Amino acid sequence: MKKILFVFTCLASLASCTVKSNEEKARELIEPIVKASLIKPESFELAELRLDSCFTDDPERNADVVALGIKLAEQYKDYKDNLADADDAESYMSIYAPSYGYSSAHSKVEYRQYKEKMEIAKKKANAAKENIVQLFKDNQKLLENLNSRKHEFTGWMAICSYRAETAGGMKTIGKRLLFLNKDMTEVTLHLDEEDMLKIKNSGIEDAKYELGDELKDMFVDK
Repeated sequence: MKKILFVFTCLASLASCTVKSNEEKARELIEPIVKASLIKPESFELAELRLDSCFTDDPERNADVVALGIKLAEQYKDYKDNLADADDAESYMSIYAPSYGYSSAHSKVEYRQYKEKMEIAKKKANAAKENIVQLFKDNQKLLENLNSRKHEFTGWMAICSYRAETAGGMKTIGKRLLFLNKDMTEVTLHLDEEDMLKIKNSGIEDAKYELGDELKDMFVDK
């Protein structure tokens, strides 16, 4: 009997040793992905790996909401940049506009060129605006679930800090934000520092005040 109990104890101990922790599972998934994007993958050194649970009602920890945020940030930047370009072109148009009914040949050419630039920039701004509205329309269900306050577990968020060498051999600190599925078998979203800055500096909240009543209705809190 003692021998049988000893065998079972050994087997139980062996099984416990082979069960990986969440941190180990996450690291095995994350490291190859981060290394693949580095100039010198062999120089990768993990500094810190932080794991957090993700829920449907937390916009900062919902992979689908974060992915939507990046797309919105890109389109909103495009919208704002082209509006600024249109304003600049219109300002130059006023410089070369006919004065007292007279305009030199040079002024006419410049006026036409800046008018064309203004019209192109406005078209691009309108296209970006339409893309933003469409993104919200396409993701209405996602936004409704977010506003419904349903607290459902959706997976994991990992913040990975690491050291790696640049092309010149300088050691730098980097950070990545990654989302993993519930059972930690797949990375569903990978953001580098540039992606994170896009969201942080997007000013997308201002969109509700700029893009018309159709978009404002989508921001109604429930």
